[in-house]
Amino acid sequence: MAHLVKLEDYISRYQFDLNRYPSQFTRMKKERWYYIKSEWEQANYDSLTDIEFVDNEKETEQSRFLGMFHKVKNWSKRSQRKQDVEVEIENQNEHLKQMSIEEVKDEFLRDLYHSQLQWASSSLLEESSLHPKYRRDEWLRFFSQKMPDNYFLMYMPVFSVKHAPIQLEILLISPTEIYCISLLEGEEHSVFEASSERFWIEYVNKTRQKRLSPLISLSRMTGVVKGVLEEEGLVFPVRNVVVSKNSMIDNKVQGAKVEFIDRRNFSSWYEKLRKHPSPLKSQQMKVTAALLTHCYTHSFRRQVDENKDIDEMES
Repeated sequence: MAHLVKLEDYISRYQFDLNRYPSQFTRMKKERWYYIKSEWEQANYDSLTDIEFVDNEKETEQSRFLGMFHKVKNWSKRSQRKQDVEVEIENQNEHLKQMSIEEVKDEFLRDLYHSQLQWASSSLLEESSLHPKYRRDEWLRFFSQKMPDNYFLMYMPVFSVKHAPIQLEILLISPTEIYCISLLEGEEHSVFEASSERFWIEYVNKTRQKRLSPLISLSRMTGVVKGVLEEEGLVFPVRNVVVSKNSMIDNKVQGAKVEFIDRRNFSSWYEKLRKHPSPLKSQQMKVTAALLTHCYTHSFRRQVDENKDIDEMES
């Protein structure tokens, strides 16, 4: 899963310590999956063998195991009483018994996506108002969960350029280059006629529709990104990409250094990105940190419930 380091103008904990949080998130993800999968296996094992343990040793082990499970799921509270734990054990086991391993994975990914959003909209002391649309944003979920851990993602980031806010689209930072990505949403199986003009033509069911050229957005993105790199004295390749997953692009643009991804090559492009063999690199970290320092952030003091476990704040 990519590290969602910046979402719009929200505060992100990555901007405070980029060296710490990537490894912490990766570790948290692995721990969550280990304990959730173990809990599912345990629930189904008990169901298949029909073994009931009523001795104190089993009760202690169940309480310990459930406590670990709840810790990574952010459900536990220090003041939770024993009878609440026992009820939760029974309810959780019954819930897991009814699920397949694929359903467990889907639920795990949904929960983890919410954590990604939380990390990208809060720090220990501050938070930003997360717009509900991002909880169901398919492209945000695609780039944040389908890309591997060696990518940093900036989704609709707002940069401060000459004291003015400028919102970009998608910056995907791999170990070796930055992808400036502009999404071109079209009708199913429509065809875009790409040109150097301000407007492109989308052909849909024998009709023509004018659409603003995504090259305008790409030009703005590359200008901002290259300006930051130059100001910080950094050198890093920047690539421009137009993505139209459900449509086709008839490229008639002459000399533009742009990669066009449509329904014909989307899968191969995605697989190429996903299989990038390199781990996180120091230059990639420096570039991402530099970009984060030039982002605009709007946040307010976080209201922390004193009864919540400190681990919940860290999640």
